[in-house]
This record gives sequence, C-alpha cells and structure tokens, in this order.
Amino acid sequence: MLQRQAEQPLYLQLADQLADDIRDGVYACGAKVPSVRKLAQQHAVSISTVTQAYGWLEDQGWIQARPQSGYYVRSEVMPDASERPPLSLGDEPRDVTNAEFINQMLTRINQPATVNLGAAIPHISWLPQRALQTHIQKVSRFQTAAVLDYSFSPGLEELRAQISVRMRDVGVRCNSDDLVVTHGCAEALTLCLRAVTEPGDLVAVESPCYYGFLQTAKLLGLKVIEIPTDPQTGISVEALKLALQQWPIKAIELSSRYSNPTGCSVPAAQQQQLVALARQYQVPIIEDDIYGDISFPNHRGPQQAPNTVLKTYDDDGWVLYCSSFSKTVSAGLRVGWCIPGRWKNAVMQRQTFTTFSAASLSQYAMLSYLQNSHYDRHLRQFRLKAATNMQRFSEAVRQYFPPGTKINDPSGGFILWISLPPDVNAMELHYAALKESIVVVPGDLFSNTGHFSNYIRISTAVPWNDKHEQAIKILGQLAAAQLTGK
Repeated sequence: MLQRQAEQPLYLQLADQLADDIRDGVYACGAKVPSVRKLAQQHAVSISTVTQAYGWLEDQGWIQARPQSGYYVRSEVMPDASERPPLSLGDEPRDVTNAEFINQMLTRINQPATVNLGAAIPHISWLPQRALQTHIQKVSRFQTAAVLDYSFSPGLEELRAQISVRMRDVGVRCNSDDLVVTHGCAEALTLCLRAVTEPGDLVAVESPCYYGFLQTAKLLGLKVIEIPTDPQTGISVEALKLALQQWPIKAIELSSRYSNPTGCSVPAAQQQQLVALARQYQVPIIEDDIYGDISFPNHRGPQQAPNTVLKTYDDDGWVLYCSSFSKTVSAGLRVGWCIPGRWKNAVMQRQTFTTFSAASLSQYAMLSYLQNSHYDRHLRQFRLKAATNMQRFSEAVRQYFPPGTKINDPSGGFILWISLPPDVNAMELHYAALKESIVVVPGDLFSNTGHFSNYIRISTAVPWNDKHEQAIKILGQLAAAQLTGK
C-alpha cells in the first residue's frame, strides 16, 4: 500500500513497488505492465503520479515505452551500465587491411535468399517508394532537358538551398554557397579526405569506426591511428589530445550522432571540446552525420543525442560536415552533401575532375520531394519504426544470446553493436551463420587493432517478424555452442 503521509513522494513509492515486482518476476522481461489509467485506478492516484513513476522507471532502465502500445519491461541487465560494451583501447598508427573480406561480404549481402542483418540499409518497405516514384516521373516529364544534362559541382542550387535550411535544425547556419552536393555520403567523405591529406599522411579515427572509411583511407595511401572511444559518448577528447601531441595527425574522422557501429552520440560539451582541439592544433575534422536524422522519439536511455553537431560550433571552417539521404529516403538515388568549410574549392576541384557532381535526375527528384514537405512526415514514421525495431531486436538478443553478452543502447539510428563473451570468435560466428543463411558483420572489420574479435554488428532496419526473431535465436545458439565446444 502507498503511504500518503510518508516523506517519499507517491510516484517514487509506486515506482519502487513496480521495480520490486519486476525483480521478483511478477512482470517478466518483455511483458507489458499495466496501463497508466489502470494503475491509477488500482492505487487510487492521479494519472500524473503514474506517469511520473513510469518516467522514473524508464530513466532507471526498468521499462521502456513502445509507441501506441504501452510500457514493457526491459531486460534485467539494462539498469547496470557495466553490461554495455566498454571503452575501446585504441592503438598506434598502422596500415588498413580487410579489403578482400569486405568485398566478399558485400557480395553475400546482395544475395536475396539470406536473412540479411548485415547491410546497414533500411528495408525497402521503410522507404517512401510511391512518393519518390511520383517525383521522379514528375521531373522526368516536366524538366526533361535539365535532368538529362550535366549538373556540375557544387550541384543544383535549389537543392543546396533546401538542405541549408534543414541544417538550421542542428544549429548550423549556412547558405547554399557553402554546400557541395555529392554522389552519396561516401563521395562526400572521400572528397573531404582527399582535400585535406596527401598519400602517407596519418588520420585519427574512432575505434571502432565505419569500415568503408578505413578502406577509403587505404586506397588513398593513408595510415590510420585509432583513438579510444566510449560506445555511449564517443571519441575520448583526452586520448585524442595526447595523440595530436605525439603524432603528426593531418585529419580526424568521426561521427557526432549514432555512429556506425557503436551507435554513440557525442554530448554537446564534448563536441565543443573537439572543435576547440581542431582549432588549437589546426587539424581538420571530417564529420560523418549520415544517421543524424534518425533520432528516437522520447528516448530515455543513458545518453540522448544533442540537437547539435560539431559543425554547429565551427566558426572558422575546420569541420568538414558530411551527410546524405541514403539511410532515410533512398540509397539508390545517391544524394549526399558536404559543407567543407575552408576546403570547399579543393573539394569542388576534386569532384569536377572525377564525377562532375551527383546525378541530375536524382538531384531534381530529391528537390521536388523536399519542396512538397514529404520528408518531415516520412521521418516521423521512420523514427518510430527505427525505435520500435531497436527495442525488439535488443530484447531478443538479451533473451537468446549467452550470458556475458553486452549491447549498446543508442538513442537513434538502426545499428546494434553486440559484445559477445570473450571466448566467442565473431568471424567463426559469421561463417557459421552463413550456413544458416544469416548475414551478420564481424567486429574486426571496423578496426585494425584486433580488439573486436568477439563483437558483431547487426542492422535492425528490417521488418520484425518470426523469421528475424528465429535468426536472432539461431545466432544466440551458435554463439553459445562456441562456449560449450559443441
């Protein structure tokens, strides 16, 4: 019974009772707890009191809201921060490897018969297919000459203007002249990296970091130094500063929000410190924000991404910001952009003599789509799907994977970074999963250090159904089999 005359507020008394019930197994992991209205009636308290209690329980990691469904019990491991992947170690400069394996894996990912949890690309059903088809047909019919002509760097001015307005959402004040439209985010990152380095230079990156960037560095003849990174708050400012003092680093590459693969988001204060470091040591930062639009509504996890990016605090052009619509609208349209700061002319020159610019049809179609306010409506639905799926996949991993498994708790994106028990070899798990027609990405691809041999990355941007739940169950069984030697 709640003690109305006690010093402890009613909502905390109610929250403590529910936490005890969860701990005692009254509500099992994944089970739905009573609705706000029902609990208010049971305890004769206000809806506001129950809402406060549920908010406190969410903050402590006991429950989690599912949009338009209610509140559900999270796994017991959630309240303990030690059950999330630990801070990475980093390493000294070295050459990049793994190119051959990545090419083989990408070939396997494109095979339609597999349960594809490897490709960080949203399922086609998540994307605005009909709207895009309408706009592609529209511009093809009414702007035929323009869409069939070259569109030279820096790209379609009207599209750049639309993007510059959207950048206000993260506090970046720029205009169309500051942007360069690119052939996806991959070209944006490559152009920026080429603009600020020469073969033989040293680049600092997160550890782990996006494997595509590592391979781009290899192709450009660059060496990479990996900096210790927290899977919740991102790259270590202190470790990066020590590396800048010790090594001749020519560029820094990182993600400020929902990094691939850790899902980390850099807090605003830490973003400012990183920009200050770039200014102090006069080393450019290439900022990858490709997942930035995929924030989870009402996320109450331990780390909420700020409504800023590093570029927000860049007053003198040391940050080269890169993003695209590939993860939210269409990977095939290949519409990305960068804000290269003081390196804009260098980026445009390199683009002009390689790809000229992004495809004209893609640019006009994306412009038409943005002008009709479709994107914001689509994003609201996309974010709900991403948040719901992340929760379902996370709960399944906690249910089916062996004890000692640790996972990230991102506040956006659709990447789940899983630390398996130390004796599990992720590469062996990858090949064993292939025999079951399941694709996952082993952690060693995201680093050259060998520190992530017991990690895997899975994409949760697929429709949750029995097939995918069974795939997670099989992965857990395969991991457990390595521990038992069977």
